[in-house]
Amino acid sequence: MPPPFVADTGRGPPVLLLHGQPGLGRDWDAVASCLDGYRLLTPDRPGYGRSEGPATTLEQSAEIFADVVSEHDAAPAVVAGHSYGGAIAILLAARHPELVSGLVLVASVGRADSINALDRVLAMPVVGPAFSAAGLFTLGHVLPRLRQVAGARAHTTTAWLRASLPDGEYAALSPHVSQHVWRSFVVEQRTLLREIGSVESALGAVHVPTVVVAGGWDFVIPPSVSASIAATVEDAELLTVAGVGHFVLRDAPHVVADAVRSVERRAAERPPRPVSD
Repeated sequence: MPPPFVADTGRGPPVLLLHGQPGLGRDWDAVASCLDGYRLLTPDRPGYGRSEGPATTLEQSAEIFADVVSEHDAAPAVVAGHSYGGAIAILLAARHPELVSGLVLVASVGRADSINALDRVLAMPVVGPAFSAAGLFTLGHVLPRLRQVAGARAHTTTAWLRASLPDGEYAALSPHVSQHVWRSFVVEQRTLLREIGSVESALGAVHVPTVVVAGGWDFVIPPSVSASIAATVEDAELLTVAGVGHFVLRDAPHVVADAVRSVERRAAERPPRPVSD
């Protein structure tokens, strides 16, 4: 398995930024622009963007990014994960506590109740890949156009649409790249259902300062799921952002950046955990 592509920029306390599904490291650009004074490790996760090789499972991804933190001499790092990337961050913190100083979980997968009926359909044989292909086309071509229309109007409903719909970042992808994204999405969707129990179990083993950021209008990961994650993690704060959907990185980057700073500060002020014999 080739190592993932990782952009290593800036100087200061290290922060690992894990994008969602589908996604790219550049999804964090707006947040990164608010984080002067930090060293940012921003990968394209395996199966996406500039990273070679196929998509990996959640558990494999946690090990891959444990290696990334170690090999970049960035331990301990604050780890921030959006959506599917949040599940990887949880496993990484639970299994490699020496590498993680804090967590920022943004609209994060983390509990079995974050899996909905559509997730189950998308993970099914035959039907799932077909629905995934249609969904990715809609994500890249149809929904961004609806967002543009909504952006021209001022109304509560259109504000909800602007917050809930994606930009067209995947619309210009070549057929070859689109197929690669589609295959990665299918692998990860099946992994999500198979390994969500491991992620939920890992929540109780997270012992670092954590901020859980939820979009008040998020229907992909409802705020109630984020609240249950925050209630399970030992040292977690819940921050719900009104008027924002699942795309918190895009629509409230300053809030996410503030959460990173808060976690890093809390981690720096915390006395070292005793080392057991």
